[in-house]
Amino acid sequence: MIHNNVRHPFYTHFLFLLFTFFITITAHAQSSSFTIIFDVKNIDFSPVQDAEVKIFSKESQLIISSNQKGIATASLAQGKYHVEIRKNGSLGYSKTISVMKSETITILFTEKINPIEEVVITAKEGKGLSSSSVISQRAMQHLQPSSFSDLLELLPGGRSSDPVMNQVNKISLRETGRPSTDYNTSSMGTTFLVDGAPLNSGANLQYTYDFLDKSNNGLKRRLNITSGVDMRSISTDQIDHVEVLRGIPSVQYGNLTSGIVKITNKSGYTKWKARFKADGYSKLFALSKGFENKDQNLKINTGLDYLNAKADPRDRLENYKRITANLAISKEKKHDKGTLRWQSHLSYTGSLDGSKSDPDVDLSELNSYEVNNHMVSLSNLLSYTKNESSFFRSGEIQATINQRFDKIKQTKFVQLENATAFPLSRIEGEYEGYYPEPRYISHYTVDGKPLDVFVKMVNNFQVEAQSFKNEFNAGFDWQFSKNWGQGQQFDIYQPIDPKATFRPRAYRDVPAYSTSALFLESISTFKTGNHQLTLALGIRGNMMMNLPSYFNMHGKMYVDPRANLQWELPSFDLMNKKAQLAVTLGYGKQSLFPDLNLLYPELIYKDIQQLNYFHNNPSYRRVNYKTLIYNPQNPKIEPAANEKFEARVDFSVGAHQLSVTVFKENMNNAFRAMNEYALYQYKKYDTSGIDHNAINSPPDVNTLPYQTVNENFTYTTQRNGSKIDKEGIEFQYSSNRIPLINTRLTVNGAWFRTRYGNSLPVYRGRDLIINGRPYPYLGLYERMEPSSTNEVLNTNLMIDTYLPGLDLVFSSSFQFSWYSMRKLLPMNGVPSHYVDQNGNIFPFDPNSVKGTILENLIIAQNQDLYNTSRRPMEMNLNLKVTKSFRNKAIVVSMFANRLFSYYVPYSVNGFSINRKGAYDPYFGMEINFNL
Repeated sequence: MIHNNVRHPFYTHFLFLLFTFFITITAHAQSSSFTIIFDVKNIDFSPVQDAEVKIFSKESQLIISSNQKGIATASLAQGKYHVEIRKNGSLGYSKTISVMKSETITILFTEKINPIEEVVITAKEGKGLSSSSVISQRAMQHLQPSSFSDLLELLPGGRSSDPVMNQVNKISLRETGRPSTDYNTSSMGTTFLVDGAPLNSGANLQYTYDFLDKSNNGLKRRLNITSGVDMRSISTDQIDHVEVLRGIPSVQYGNLTSGIVKITNKSGYTKWKARFKADGYSKLFALSKGFENKDQNLKINTGLDYLNAKADPRDRLENYKRITANLAISKEKKHDKGTLRWQSHLSYTGSLDGSKSDPDVDLSELNSYEVNNHMVSLSNLLSYTKNESSFFRSGEIQATINQRFDKIKQTKFVQLENATAFPLSRIEGEYEGYYPEPRYISHYTVDGKPLDVFVKMVNNFQVEAQSFKNEFNAGFDWQFSKNWGQGQQFDIYQPIDPKATFRPRAYRDVPAYSTSALFLESISTFKTGNHQLTLALGIRGNMMMNLPSYFNMHGKMYVDPRANLQWELPSFDLMNKKAQLAVTLGYGKQSLFPDLNLLYPELIYKDIQQLNYFHNNPSYRRVNYKTLIYNPQNPKIEPAANEKFEARVDFSVGAHQLSVTVFKENMNNAFRAMNEYALYQYKKYDTSGIDHNAINSPPDVNTLPYQTVNENFTYTTQRNGSKIDKEGIEFQYSSNRIPLINTRLTVNGAWFRTRYGNSLPVYRGRDLIINGRPYPYLGLYERMEPSSTNEVLNTNLMIDTYLPGLDLVFSSSFQFSWYSMRKLLPMNGVPSHYVDQNGNIFPFDPNSVKGTILENLIIAQNQDLYNTSRRPMEMNLNLKVTKSFRNKAIVVSMFANRLFSYYVPYSVNGFSINRKGAYDPYFGMEINFNL
């Protein structure tokens, strides 16, 4: 069944793509073409990567680029063509060729390409249809990262920061501010792909009951629940390059809102490489090797790394450890009509995040907790690519299995404040409670075994004419997630949190999570004179399966349309260099389904003490509870949807490159925990008539007088209530290397504005006691959750110098935050409706309630909170040096962040704030052996 709101757009796009598909086939079914492979080499026969190959005739023009092996492939009709090949804006080859058959043409540049220009130690802006940043292995080596978190410094608007290894590192793209966990949809909606295999898990349920009940404790920052991938767990030592897609991706990718991180691991021969890194927070060791048998077209890559990090080097009681092992195998088999490629990747990632109590503070020396996460991943990719020109060009199918073994272990010494009793019932009704010992040691374990299975198939079809090329991508993906863990495990007579409102449940009892999607994409390239237009139109249908029929999402398909248009203008000469200008526009919708934690939350147990009779003689004590069970599940929950608009201009003159992107994103239905209200009725037993000195048995509730009491209360449920709006400008300029000094200038930065807020009304009570009873009413407020507007303007000037004679790379990075601003938006303290003790909802009139008990629902607002807070300029200088010895057999690197800092003083409410010396420099170094 198609969702009513998207029925018309779905069919419109679908019919349009089918119409284009069949018209193109009919028009060009008789056209024949040949596959020409250009093997571009330097004068020393080394491959030339990213060379621009321009092929044109009187009727058409084609521009392609060479890959890492210097190979560029084109499908050409029979005839004569003029071929020009440029690298870094310089012409290296110009000749006319005749195409009569499929063949390989080896091209030798007349002049050797300057290898100095090839040394890039920053992220490069991609020139595709979607805004992206590409981070090479050379850039990562110069950056000296400990985990993937460090790489975000290279994105537009990114800044270096000290590693924080005692908490989950969530990704944040095109975003600024300090959002709470109610805005985790942004990080949750960023997909991480390793060689095409996803890392995101929809079945992670690792949390503790005190995490659910409380807003801030030491364990909370270590729990990665409904917030995406923890970047601490991703090692960078096996990575060949990373592409971070911030814009509108192809419809091949789904179940996301913010962006995609595409990680490509090393493949092929490499020497034995050992890396040792040490800084003030961590020590890292990594070992890797790549094997290659060219006769058998077989590649094997393997690696191992270990990280031991501390949040504070002076604190031995709190640390984070990670170990990663990888084995990748790639095998190709060439046939007359095509090439079959099989790629398999087996990996293990284990992390231990823990802390023990300080014996100088905690005299019991018993409190400790640790979070253990282990993941075994097996991914297989089988692809087939045809050599000759035909309608079907390639197809691939990928299957990935991720099995995690997660545990939370906590030991806590519990000292009860008074005569506390515990409820034990797991069913509704009136039951006796339990008086525990006043102090005890609680042992608590959370066992999770999330299993994620992902299958994806993509087929590529192409039809071509002299000035027109149309490419189709069609396929599907399917994801299954199930948690087989035992869940919360503890002694119910000695709970870790005496006030917990939950009971143990096994995760294996939670239903599985399953999604599927179909997608169709058309990429059309038109050449008119020296102009080239590329139009990508795609549509993706997403569906969540294995849902109970009472869910709104049951049986519905949610459609994501996406479109990108790129216009490449004719090249022209400027300052004796080739200049190129391209304009890209895009619109897209991206949807993210809720995960298991959002779909199937814990049942809430409301335990009301009806009688608590505590006697000095334990035999005469009695506590009576009424237990009520509420299911906070929200069957009306919908996928979070993010609409993106962006425009980009790419301009290059020779090796000078400038990219400017303007974007706007709107997500009005992100996930958040919100209050829901419920009613309950219980008995309040009266023990005033008991003679405490004369009794010889516990009080009998059947004979005690009581009063019936009606009350209401609030509990949390998951809704589509968060609003996250993003807008901004991203830019990056990189120069050529200035002759003689071999220095390149790179300037990048971003202006971000992010608005956070609540898009749905919320129930709230008042923490008041009226006549000895809790305040009986609840208010429904339209704007009673904190909302804020956040802005930041960051720029980064990097000056890097490469001295080939010394094989030395030296870089200075001047990072500026010109200003950062945060403004809290006024909240509405007057409710629109109120709820009485019987659950009835009435409109709220602020004028008529004056002088009554209902007036307490009007929450006074402090207007001083809504003043704009603005921090002026901050500047840091970072230095990095990389030096090679013995023909790159030994590479030594060092870095110094915040070697020099300057912070402009400012005042808040008449108080002057001087931040000089607020942050210390951060040093580190590493050594690499390539044997």
